[in-house]
Amino acid sequence: MANGQKPTEILKEDHQNVLQKLDALEDIIAQLDKKEEISAKLEELASFFKTDFWVHFIKEEEALFPEIEEFIPRDGGPTGMMLIEHKDLRDANAEFQPAVAVYLEDSDDLKTREKILEWGTHFIVALRNHIAKENDILFMMADMHLDQAQMDNVIKLFAEIEQKEGKGG
Repeated sequence: MANGQKPTEILKEDHQNVLQKLDALEDIIAQLDKKEEISAKLEELASFFKTDFWVHFIKEEEALFPEIEEFIPRDGGPTGMMLIEHKDLRDANAEFQPAVAVYLEDSDDLKTREKILEWGTHFIVALRNHIAKENDILFMMADMHLDQAQMDNVIKLFAEIEQKEGKGG
């Protein structure tokens, strides 16, 4: 294991970082009327949620979930639900990102702000709830059932994914 950590501990650290960024994003989208003041921070946060963040989902989907599915089936199980939520979050981000790009380019119209607020808020609320389920339920189940060889394999896959995709969290 990496530094003696369980895979779930690594993912929980990712979650802490993401929760801080969600707090910052929530604060920023509440101030869309202050474009000059918030543009740089909004651009930085949108960039994180456009690229780096998704490495975390890949680590879950390609490394951890398959090991969990060795003892709990995907269909009707917690990983199946997490994958549905991952899709919802990807879809929300796909609506949010273009609106942010339009806002940052030069269009500061009400419709664009409303779209950022709607999809940004959906993304924030859904991701916070998703993280809570993973931290409090799924990861606990993984810790109870994964043996050392499975945990070592997940950690190895995390490193391969991070190398291939670029570090994220």
